[in-house]
Amino acid sequence: MEPTLQSPPLTVSAVNEQVRAAVSGLREVRVQGEVSNARPSSGHLYFELKDASSRIRVTVWRQTVQRLGIDVRDGQQIIVTGRVDVWVQGGTYALNASRIESAGVGALWAALQKLKEKLQAEGLFAAERKVALPFLPRAVGIVTSPSGAALRDMVRILRDRMPVTILVAPAKVQGDGAADSIAKAIELLDGSGLCDVILCGRGGGSIEDLWAFNEERVVRAVSACRTPIISAVGHETDTLLSDYAADARAPTPTAAAEMAVPRMVDLRFQLDDAQLRLAQSITRLLANERRHLGGLTARLGDGGAITGHRALRLEDARRRLHVALLRSLALRQRTVAALRQRLHTAHPLKRLADQHRRLDGLQMRLARQAELIVQRRREALQRKAELLVAMSPTSALQRGYAIVRRADTGAALLQAATVHAGAGVEVLLRDGALDCRVEGVRLAGEPT
Repeated sequence: MEPTLQSPPLTVSAVNEQVRAAVSGLREVRVQGEVSNARPSSGHLYFELKDASSRIRVTVWRQTVQRLGIDVRDGQQIIVTGRVDVWVQGGTYALNASRIESAGVGALWAALQKLKEKLQAEGLFAAERKVALPFLPRAVGIVTSPSGAALRDMVRILRDRMPVTILVAPAKVQGDGAADSIAKAIELLDGSGLCDVILCGRGGGSIEDLWAFNEERVVRAVSACRTPIISAVGHETDTLLSDYAADARAPTPTAAAEMAVPRMVDLRFQLDDAQLRLAQSITRLLANERRHLGGLTARLGDGGAITGHRALRLEDARRRLHVALLRSLALRQRTVAALRQRLHTAHPLKRLADQHRRLDGLQMRLARQAELIVQRRREALQRKAELLVAMSPTSALQRGYAIVRRADTGAALLQAATVHAGAGVEVLLRDGALDCRVEGVRLAGEPT
């Protein structure tokens, strides 16, 4: 029976209950598709089964997971047997699986494996192609989405660890055109020559969200990058081809930022420790040499003329050793001093002072410019005020002109034809007004 306007409306829950009752009568079905977004939770297993144009949710309850002992992963082609059920509270439906069979590797996964083998055969993943990351980079490039949390995390970590220049090449990291956008951003930073290291990646997501980093265009751009590059995609899977092509791989964007630059505090500690150990080592070496020399001297005794030349040679050797040690110590001290000076130059307080000086200069320029603009506006206003005074009717009265108005309405008379003889008029002069009456009207061209 069709519902009428008088029929009581159903609740949302009632509609979903009716749908569930209708669906519960369906027989068990076998569905084949590719696994996507597989995730275990509390012993249960949830994933989506998809084909080229559609997808359906699949639920495998804990007892079924334990009974089947299955290992479902994204990209697998499987056949699921089960019944369709409706979740009343959420208004959604899913396939409750009772049996799962393997149907071979998904087409997308197979294509990925084929591409991986092709690029590996070309040597794009070879260890000898990879270059070492710089120890103390001055500028770090980032290829990622400008609106993602990954960019904010990487910038925060870099600034906390070391005052470096950060260059961002924004890129689309998922969906249509993402691969070309990522590759072009890598090529832009690499071609600029401004970066010492490049971080390329994004936060975590499903395998579909991350797929752009498996595209051949991106993998070749990463492999061809002459600047050391770190793959910074937040995922745990080992199937992203950009990871294999990069010079280094980090599990998350924040880990990539930590890998790219050292902490300034750690460097200072290492320098102090190295200087201390160097001084201690040289002191021990000199002490050992003195003991050795003393032992040799004691063994030689007083040989007189026989041992005199050997004593001279020994003294010369001791002197040359002492000079060599002093030179080595001086060289190490100069190296430590240079590193200290480099750290001092890059100190945030010095950079902040430079920025303060620049800001003070800009503020002075701004004040001068504002003062100039106000002066010009004041002069323009004065000229307009003078023009307004000159055009005022009061100014015309001061020069001997008069204004004639109708006595009855007060409207100004502009044409002689609009008034007749005998009409009352008011004549406004500079110092007052005249109440007059028109004796006659003479238009232009008429005789006096």
